[in-house]
Amino acid sequence: MRLPRSLRDTTRRSGVGRLTVLAVVVILLAGMDVPDPEARAQADPRPADLDARRLLEAATSEDGPLLGWPSLPELATDRADILLDPDYWTNYVREVLVDGTVVLPLPIDVVKPETALPTARVADGRYVSALPRRHLDLLGVSYDWRGRAKTVDDFLRTTETDGLAFVHDGELVGEHYTNGWSAGLRHQPWSVTKSFTSTLVGIAIDEGLVVSVDNPIDSYIPMLRGTVWEGVTIENLLQMESGVHWDESTPVLAQNTQVLQWVGMALDLYTDGALGKTRNEFLMSLPRVAPQGTEFSYNSGNTQVLSWLLESVYGRPFNEILSAKLWQPAGMAGDAKVMTDRVGDAVASQGLYARMRDFARFGELFRRGGRTPDGTRVVTGRWVRRATTFTEVSDGRYGYQWWRGATPDSYTAVGFQGQFIEVSQANCLTGVRLAHTLGGDLRPNGDDPLDPAGYGFEVEAGEREWNAVYRAVAAHLGGCRG
Repeated sequence: MRLPRSLRDTTRRSGVGRLTVLAVVVILLAGMDVPDPEARAQADPRPADLDARRLLEAATSEDGPLLGWPSLPELATDRADILLDPDYWTNYVREVLVDGTVVLPLPIDVVKPETALPTARVADGRYVSALPRRHLDLLGVSYDWRGRAKTVDDFLRTTETDGLAFVHDGELVGEHYTNGWSAGLRHQPWSVTKSFTSTLVGIAIDEGLVVSVDNPIDSYIPMLRGTVWEGVTIENLLQMESGVHWDESTPVLAQNTQVLQWVGMALDLYTDGALGKTRNEFLMSLPRVAPQGTEFSYNSGNTQVLSWLLESVYGRPFNEILSAKLWQPAGMAGDAKVMTDRVGDAVASQGLYARMRDFARFGELFRRGGRTPDGTRVVTGRWVRRATTFTEVSDGRYGYQWWRGATPDSYTAVGFQGQFIEVSQANCLTGVRLAHTLGGDLRPNGDDPLDPAGYGFEVEAGEREWNAVYRAVAAHLGGCRG
């Protein structure tokens, strides 16, 4: 069964695969009531006094009607402005005719597993890393896109982008929002989360809790002995070379591993463990499809096993590890949230809900070789270099949960529906894009036009155009000033 054309370029790139609203519907139908996620951190993980109102309480946040959603009045205003713009529809038609793909004109990200699963808070601290502002008019910067000139403003308004930020020489020179988003709202970054998880592995090595990436994972997690994970090295997990099955590329939801895991965790939550599987139970049930180290196969399960490693060596929940070892030392200005299962284990391959400036701070941490602007060391420069060195098995595209970027020296954290944190030392530039860009492939790719696998979703829809925008902004800013 062949993947559609839009999937072949991006296959195994997303943290959640080719997903639709149906995934969320399936999960929601599986459950009845959802416990309050904040209370679960302090009480029994499955309180007995649940009622239907807890569903809304579990999903709501102080910064919006639902976690990972913008303010609805502002969304309505911004959306009306966009949809009434003739340029939006002109671009829409051109993309369909030229490439055979169409970005679904959705107002928000509609794939919302966190509405049916708990979340845990990642606490911020008193120290806030400096991010001074130096406003530059970047919206007028032009770039070539498929033979026509577009501007950064065009990109913001016509590609279902929610926010753009550019940090040059340590200064925030551009920050723009639309679709109801603002600086105070937490956005879903999807698989960008993987780059945070891999950084924590580097910190654990720096602290001596993990001896080497050459160690087998079961030497730290004895429960994995006798499973397909036994003997798999930490490095092969980091590089997506475990050989363990995980298919999040298929648009056939009944075969999509990520969707199946979500459903299993929801069933486990709502039945108090009578049905479904926890994160770890699901991971241990997976089969092997190749010897480790022989194939690059994007697998969110690999990252989840790495978070299990961190929970084991630190003896703490993932959200607490992230807060203590990375979030607070790096000086993030606000808190964050991560999605968990019934027993509080994090799904750390996706779903680190945070604000755009803090995503920019993370990119800047890597641009500075693991240090904050005031010189505080968070992770070693050696780890930063190793994490962003790309492997032969991946054809030079992937490192330790980082991807090759838009410029010869850049690297990027990538997430479903077009999330990016792009870093270039040579240009002293960090760029962040947050979006809900879900693109459909209108041209069947297989022999059978009725085969659903002949169609699909461009899960990083907007990636090539984002690359063009990032290069244009880098050229406009003229490299490092110092």
